[in-house]
Amino acid sequence: MTDAVSAWLDSLNEDQRAKASLTFEDTAERTSWAYFPRMTKGLPLLEMDARQQKLANAFIAGALSFQAYAKVVMVMASESLVNLMEGGRLDAFRDPRRYFLAVFGSPGGERWGWRFEGHHVVLNFTLAGGEIVSPTPLFIGAQPVEVPHGHSMVLRACAEEEDAARELLGSLDGDRKREAIISDIAPPDFVLMNSPVVPDSALPGGIEAPPLLANIIAEAKAMALERREALRFERARPRGLPASTMDTSQRKLLSELIDVYVDRLPDPLAAIEREGIDRAGIDGVHFAWAGGTERRRPHYYRLQGPSFLVEYDNTQNDVNHVHSVWRDPDRDFGGDLLREHVRSGH
Repeated sequence: MTDAVSAWLDSLNEDQRAKASLTFEDTAERTSWAYFPRMTKGLPLLEMDARQQKLANAFIAGALSFQAYAKVVMVMASESLVNLMEGGRLDAFRDPRRYFLAVFGSPGGERWGWRFEGHHVVLNFTLAGGEIVSPTPLFIGAQPVEVPHGHSMVLRACAEEEDAARELLGSLDGDRKREAIISDIAPPDFVLMNSPVVPDSALPGGIEAPPLLANIIAEAKAMALERREALRFERARPRGLPASTMDTSQRKLLSELIDVYVDRLPDPLAAIEREGIDRAGIDGVHFAWAGGTERRRPHYYRLQGPSFLVEYDNTQNDVNHVHSVWRDPDRDFGGDLLREHVRSGH
């Protein structure tokens, strides 16, 4: 990763490098992320020549598994489809090249990181002492969710994120299913949205958001208070069905759903994440579902374990707009591990 990022930076001219290079100490900027379109800091692909774009894609691909990189490529290309769906805006607001790369600090330095961000793709990697201390938040979304043709599917970038969760939900019955479904109404977006840190507690619509998302916030706040409370995120009291009460087959399906997110990383990093989950124990993982249980009905789910958090929703644009994110409440952007590294190293 260090070599690949360095090669990309070396290919840039002075003005490009000034846009791409930011200080690691600017924590506010480094921990800022958004899965909706915005003008952010960094160098966009559209301001790179073909060789620079190829080098950029090389290190993005190296930070992901092959299948996750394939999703990212599909999601970025889908911006052209969104442009058509929105009537072909002339300001090129939807552009597959409108994705920004920013490097924080010097590659190979004691502490550094990088961010790749655009509509529905956000990658954040933080490194210290020659090791990756955090690969989160890691977001992949999709709009449109699917493009069918007859009985075939032309495009469905986030299929496994939905299908694996539905398989787990479908395996539940009786009290287990009732405990897993925390609300029959889905929130309009993530409960935590793009919060730079995972808070101790949050209600839908309770996270500060830019004016672009004012309608989403208003919709969340308009929900009945008891529904908002049912969907509340709490670090200390996870909502939903705990794995400890699932049977063997259901726990296997839960593990397969978790793997959908862990396997976004290349094998060596995925193994580290999986080891951490196993060490903490799967019994403490909770599965919570909200919204309709039939396909193409607004729905949301949350996976919450001792060492990770997943939020997923498909509620917008006639249920044709997916969001999904893998987070670590203690390690996002380096978090506690970065602070421990500084203490032990200095």
